[in-house]
Amino acid sequence: MASYFGWMAFDLREIFYPILITNYVKSKTMTIVLHTICLTNNIFKFLLINYIYETVTTKAKATADILNRLSYVTCDIEVREIFVTSIATVVVIILQAQVNKQKFI
Repeated sequence: MASYFGWMAFDLREIFYPILITNYVKSKTMTIVLHTICLTNNIFKFLLINYIYETVTTKAKATADILNRLSYVTCDIEVREIFVTSIATVVVIILQAQVNKQKFI
């Protein structure tokens, strides 16, 4: 991003130097046109990169908000106890099924 500011400053200098200092010398007209095109290109790229950063930042903020909401829900002590109890129940059922399967074989 900082390099684009540098390039824009350089292009502006190269545009205004022939206009203000050398008073429209014919040989400098092509330089003015070339640097005007370069300046337009650099401004376009700067705005495009800025738009992409804003889009990514907005999506990242939305994702962070969702993760924060989820973490607050799972950090509740009662919810954690219910969750651990249900997991323990499932593990016990699976172990009992394995033990019963081995007894019948």
